[in-house]
Amino acid sequence: MNRDIRKLTDGAMMAAIIGVLLVIDRQLAGMISSSALFLFPLPMVFYSSKYGLKNSFMVLAAIFFLLFMLGTPQTIFFVGCESIIGMVYGAGIYNGTDNRRIFLRTIVMGAAVEVLAMIVLAAFFGYDMTADMGEYEKLFANMMEVTGSEIPAAFDLDSLIKNVFIVSTVLLGVLEGCITHFVSRIMLKRMRMKIPASTPLNQYFPPKWAGYIAIVGMVAYFASFSVRFENETLQNGAQALGMAAMMYLVVFGAIGVAVLLPRMYPKTRSFVPLIIIFLFMTASYVLALIGFLYITTDLHERALKGGLRRE
Repeated sequence: MNRDIRKLTDGAMMAAIIGVLLVIDRQLAGMISSSALFLFPLPMVFYSSKYGLKNSFMVLAAIFFLLFMLGTPQTIFFVGCESIIGMVYGAGIYNGTDNRRIFLRTIVMGAAVEVLAMIVLAAFFGYDMTADMGEYEKLFANMMEVTGSEIPAAFDLDSLIKNVFIVSTVLLGVLEGCITHFVSRIMLKRMRMKIPASTPLNQYFPPKWAGYIAIVGMVAYFASFSVRFENETLQNGAQALGMAAMMYLVVFGAIGVAVLLPRMYPKTRSFVPLIIIFLFMTASYVLALIGFLYITTDLHERALKGGLRRE
């Protein structure tokens, strides 16, 4: 009986926290839901990690009831989706799921929410994505005119901006998923709850074939700027997949630098974050090349076995 009472009390408290955030968000004209969306999954993360998925549906229903009472159509969508993400995340903690699977599940769901939001905003909330892309196209054209540059004949600016919108939306969802993951782990640790052991950075290592596919996509991306494909769908696909492939290699390039450089030159350990930021800002293609080599060669294995060490 005591456990049932505690379960009801915790559920009411989590729903109340969401309700308070919704009231404050409404008074601040949506500032919290637009800039601190990662706060909304946390109550459900706590509850479902403590009581499991089955017991969390009633709390989720209470949160949706509050959303329809206190929220706007936009907050109903975003806060509702984030609460579902938090419930699924917490259920993974409750079931003792591997940390990498929880992390991957969270970023995939975050990306899916952002892509769905783009569609919902365009269809339901009156957001004109075509007009917005047109403004970006004019801005780019003006920038080219000011610098005295010319857009190559094979360069399809409209397709590029469209693909940038899609890829940036997916990356935004991935970033929100990462923030949700890290903030949730910090919160659960502070509450002394049992969580799966974190996966070391050097354990995030994909299969070699993924590196080869990514480098082909990256080559296709650069080729799409100089060669105009006859098939427009192929042109758009090459640009979209190429951008995603390049970002994939850049991420593993940063991981490669963080894993390999301190093992090769231990004195550089303190400067690794600065080196990664410098390469990302000035020569992201170098990070992409490092990522390709990190995935497809034996550098990762040699580093874990204590090789590559330099004085």
